[in-house]
Amino acid sequence: MINPQRAGIAARVPATAAAAGPTEAQAPVRVPRSVLERYVGEYDQNGNTIKVFLEGDTLLREVPGQRAAFVPISETLFRIGAVFTAEFVIDEAGGVTQVLSDGVDLEFRLPRKGSPAAPPPAADAGVRVPRSVLERYVGTYEYIPGQMSRTDLKVVVRLEGDTLIRSLGQEAVLTPISETRFRVGNTSLVTEFVVDEAGVTQVMGSGFQQMLARLEPQR
Repeated sequence: MINPQRAGIAARVPATAAAAGPTEAQAPVRVPRSVLERYVGEYDQNGNTIKVFLEGDTLLREVPGQRAAFVPISETLFRIGAVFTAEFVIDEAGGVTQVLSDGVDLEFRLPRKGSPAAPPPAADAGVRVPRSVLERYVGTYEYIPGQMSRTDLKVVVRLEGDTLIRSLGQEAVLTPISETRFRVGNTSLVTEFVVDEAGVTQVMGSGFQQMLARLEPQR
């Protein structure tokens, strides 16, 4: 079961904040109770039950021994703890899925019990990126300092045939959306490679979940 306060990344700070310094606090978002009521229920996470319920106008998530509030970012997207977000997705059949993500490489889809089966995901359009472009992104990436408490974590990108594989705790195929943006594994997460005069930066996630890693020079 996911622990939003897992070691090493609980002290993560936004990359943009680390570079730009203190910013103004985000104004609180108020979600109508009628909208929050749509998300109430029991969700399945690999056989474990996650309870989502309301106390007043606050949506809460509860597992045995742990309770956390959903802090709204929008009417469908909520922040949980320091790292994770939860997005509630309602499909055409009325089924509700809670998408729990760290924005970088972890994504869990928790169907609400009793929801109709979700429709299969749409197939990728099949963007082809020249091998010469993919080769630019291959190598070991080091996180830009100040984003997390740990300093020993690295991101490795390798090329197998014409496919990029990223290793970040677990391996995932990077499926091209464009020459610079790639979908991570079977998730909705996207990583982007930014090339400038100084080299290549991998941009993972967005907003407070954004992480930046710089390609180490080849020796």
